[in-house]
Amino acid sequence: MKKLCLCGHGWLAALSLCGAATAQITTTTETGPDGVTYQVTRRVVQRSVPTTAYQTQQQKVYRPQATTQYQTYTQNYVTPVTEYQWVPRLRGWWNPFGQPYWTQELRPVTRWETRPGTVQIPVTRTDWVEETRTAQVPVTTYRTVQEEHTSRVAISVPPASSPGGYGAGQGQTAVAGRYGGQQLQGDPPKAGTTYR
Repeated sequence: MKKLCLCGHGWLAALSLCGAATAQITTTTETGPDGVTYQVTRRVVQRSVPTTAYQTQQQKVYRPQATTQYQTYTQNYVTPVTEYQWVPRLRGWWNPFGQPYWTQELRPVTRWETRPGTVQIPVTRTDWVEETRTAQVPVTTYRTVQEEHTSRVAISVPPASSPGGYGAGQGQTAVAGRYGGQQLQGDPPKAGTTYR
């Protein structure tokens, strides 16, 4: 659960209480090359960074495979059968002047017979065959990185070289040279002050 911190005077202490769970705060005092003293606050925050990498994985899949087989069935069919037989025939029976006689002659005789037969009928069957395939699968991992945020606040100005502070002399020249303009004796110092 996040908390909203309203920090005014003494903001460093309140900020330390608010960010203690997620950040490490260190405060130091440093003097810059211009002689100004700064209060330096460093906050180290931990943050999760996602990283996606592709890994090779083997997956089992099933694909359809059609197979055609021929099955044998028995059925009956009728077919003609022709045979030649000797058939007697009486000849000359119509001639009154001659004597009739018998002769033998071959004649075709056809009959129908029922015979069994076989037929081949195609039958298609679908089988599911297991296959192993290699695929590239994205895998996301999270790593923790530390980020440092630095803030600098001026807490004092450089000391004047004369005992009179920002009166006449080199102190006026230093202030006027640093902040611009001309320093007069009756003017207040042009250096900024920090409200504490």
